Amino acid sequence: MSVFSSPAVRALGLTFVVAAAAQAQGTAAKECDVNENRPSQIARATLAVQVATSAQPDAAARQLTSAVKLLTDNADKMENQSGRNFVLGKALVLWSMQPTAQPVMKRGQLGYTSNPEGMIDVVAAIDSAFKVVEASNPDCVAETARWRGQKAWVNLVNKAIEDLNADNVDSAQILAERAITLNPYGPYGYVVLANVKQKQKKATEAFALYRKSYEQSVRDTAYAEIGRQSLIYLGNLAADSAEAADAAAKRPYLEAARGAFETVLKDKNAAEMAGNARQGLCRVAIATGDTSSLRATYKDPLASPTAYSYSDLMNAGVCLARAEIVPEATTLFQAAYEKNPYHRDVLSNLTIMLLRADKYDQSLPLAHRLVEVEPNNPENQQLLMLSYAGIAKRSRDQRLGPRTVATTTKGAKTKTPTRPTQTGAPKLSPAVSDSLFKVEKAYTDSAVTLNARKDSIPVKIVLSDFSASDEKSTVAGNVTNQGNATRSITVHVDFLDATGKVVTSKETTVADVAAGSTKRFTVTATPGKSIAAFRYTQIR
Repeated sequence: MSVFSSPAVRALGLTFVVAAAAQAQGTAAKECDVNENRPSQIARATLAVQVATSAQPDAAARQLTSAVKLLTDNADKMENQSGRNFVLGKALVLWSMQPTAQPVMKRGQLGYTSNPEGMIDVVAAIDSAFKVVEASNPDCVAETARWRGQKAWVNLVNKAIEDLNADNVDSAQILAERAITLNPYGPYGYVVLANVKQKQKKATEAFALYRKSYEQSVRDTAYAEIGRQSLIYLGNLAADSAEAADAAAKRPYLEAARGAFETVLKDKNAAEMAGNARQGLCRVAIATGDTSSLRATYKDPLASPTAYSYSDLMNAGVCLARAEIVPEATTLFQAAYEKNPYHRDVLSNLTIMLLRADKYDQSLPLAHRLVEVEPNNPENQQLLMLSYAGIAKRSRDQRLGPRTVATTTKGAKTKTPTRPTQTGAPKLSPAVSDSLFKVEKAYTDSAVTLNARKDSIPVKIVLSDFSASDEKSTVAGNVTNQGNATRSITVHVDFLDATGKVVTSKETTVADVAAGSTKRFTVTATPGKSIAAFRYTQIR
């Protein structure tokens, strides 16, 4: 079980105020040489816009209506079209921030005197105005980008993200496209639309949009994080595409993935994204067979595991385990366990590594805890059974010697299958031999009991999500009724801190689960602060 997943699209923590835009205008004035004071209509409109930036909504609306009227009456005959459109774009941006503003409004509401009852798309109108300025004065792009990236754009992007996360793909696409129209210089619209295209299985379009998002992010350090996230998305999509491609087509995808992940790792401010990049490079290394490079990729977490987060250590451990670099994977899982010893993922992964190393005495208590945390998962019962069986086998081998299977010369024929035989039986005292036999029997009985139990669990639970943040923590998955009659199933979850102490408890009841059928469940705790793990009560 791996805790790694592609980075989630998160709502933007962005706030913009008009005062900031006005100040930016002043700092960029030397580069953006547009006259906003001639002819007189533009000068008066400029003053109205300036007054509106600090006015109350009703007064601001009056000032903006006046500005739009001044700028659009006999607009074609007005000199200084760059200045007219620059001020008009600003006025419309400020209109979009008013409490009564709508995406599409009557022209007369905004101040247009021609066709006042007609409707106008405010986003398209802003874009049209600023495009005139950007075409005639390319140095003004930085300034128009600041105005484009105001509240209306932020709202569009955040709503697009919400719809994407709710799997409302069509709505997310429309909103993302409008966000790009309003502000083609901000990366967020592109990355959301790329996610949409990826969901629609349009990988080529998604690649181009992720690249566009990254290209826009390098324009402004404020966009550095979404730029790194875009590269992670791009790299993961390329790695996914490589896995689905034939041998001839794999290489370009893998090189694209490698390039994206390495770019993130070279960024000294990558922080948590560096862990995602390492995980991506792990996929590339395994796909290319270059697993020897992974020790270098993860040299820092291996050297100083305490300096890394639980999730970074888990991702690194999963990578090395998949690459069959078992000792190093075990080291990383052990370090993750010390940080969060009740998390189901580290308990499962570390138990598996110890079983592979025949360290049954160490795997046994971990498997016990894993079953306590997640009792209705037969895979956990299997790990506990294997721990018992391993100790039983070791005791038998100590008592009788290891069992071997006789082999025949190549090409020889035998009439009956060769049976295992005990060889090299040690000379033990009767007391030691008896003690080993008792251990073997006890652990064999436990293994047999567990094997029967895992095959007869009345309710099977398969978890698909455990997420924890300060705002909320969620456990979600599917319950399967493996009995013979319809029943309601209550899932009671204790949310735990990193020491195993119960922070809070929540439960949900899944009603009328028919025999042999599966239903979805979700249990959420709010707030989620201090929650690091969970356990649920066994369902019988």
